[in-house]
Amino acid sequence: MKKNICLVVDTLSEGGGAEKAVLSLAQGLSELNCRVDIIVLNNKKSSYALDQFNFKVHNIQNITHPIRQIRAYKKIKPLKNKIAEIGIDFDLFVAHLGDSRRACRWAKLPNTYYCIHITAAKNKTLKIIKKIGYLIQRVFNNKLNLITVSKGIEKNLLEFGVASTDVQTIYNPFNFDEIRQQANAYQVKEQNYIVNVGRFSMSQKRYDILLKAYKQSGIKQNLLLLGDHENKTGDKVKQLIFDLDLQDKVIFKGFNSNPFPYIKNATALILSSDFEGFGMVLVEALTLHTPIVSTDCPSGPSEILIDELEAFLSPVGDIKALAENIKKMVENPVEITDKYINRFSAEESARQYLALCK
Repeated sequence: MKKNICLVVDTLSEGGGAEKAVLSLAQGLSELNCRVDIIVLNNKKSSYALDQFNFKVHNIQNITHPIRQIRAYKKIKPLKNKIAEIGIDFDLFVAHLGDSRRACRWAKLPNTYYCIHITAAKNKTLKIIKKIGYLIQRVFNNKLNLITVSKGIEKNLLEFGVASTDVQTIYNPFNFDEIRQQANAYQVKEQNYIVNVGRFSMSQKRYDILLKAYKQSGIKQNLLLLGDHENKTGDKVKQLIFDLDLQDKVIFKGFNSNPFPYIKNATALILSSDFEGFGMVLVEALTLHTPIVSTDCPSGPSEILIDELEAFLSPVGDIKALAENIKKMVENPVEITDKYINRFSAEESARQYLALCK
């Protein structure tokens, strides 16, 4: 029997990994003959082209408030109204990101699972919750229905007092053929470069560590930065580039909904984060057979970079180690094969979500 599945997400306008994962999951479920609807909790324009997909995306009125809990609470009625407007009895709801998880929980939607895309290790609020973890079970009526996108996040939540029966890991979905097809969509004019792809956030992505390690590595390749740099972090990064005298070596390419040609043609992809939920760009790079150097941050990279690639995991915040690994990978790159990515297929992920339907 055909299943009806609703994915709820805060936004599709920020170009982040969680947003991309929602779209990939929706497509994977559609290919398993499911009816899939995505409800977006704002009406901002999507960063991704949606006309290529065979599922429906519904935006609801944009409600802004400085306090997230209040903002999410005000989304409950519009969310319920949108579900009623769609007129489908859904077999499964999956809520992604903070406002969506709160709104869906308070709306008391049936058979709802809450997807956690990032580690709680850096979250001060959750550090407090860890001390009173036994209360979590009461707040959620003894059943959390949590899904994490990496084993690292799952382990983190267990340490915070969540019961093992309340959480499971389902890796983010990847359509390998689609990624490889998109990697040939246009020609990249730059040659002989390394690349970093991600949202501009200094506290998470640590562009300061990246730039200092790049400088210290002494490699001749330019560094391309793909992401929306028109923000305060971008201004800080530009100042640091000037301070390190890297103006002729670091190139800003801006946000691109299809970064795959840049990743495919890179000598290596570098991730310098202090923390991640999964690190989708790592699997995307491996899909395109691009070598990787990454921090061994919680969580994701150590689950993705295995076997020979494990040697290119650098301690978080260690500029010298990251610089040495960049130099080593550029001079003696590891051959990337599909053995690294088979665990992350879109079909496998979609089937695990399908199994949650009632």
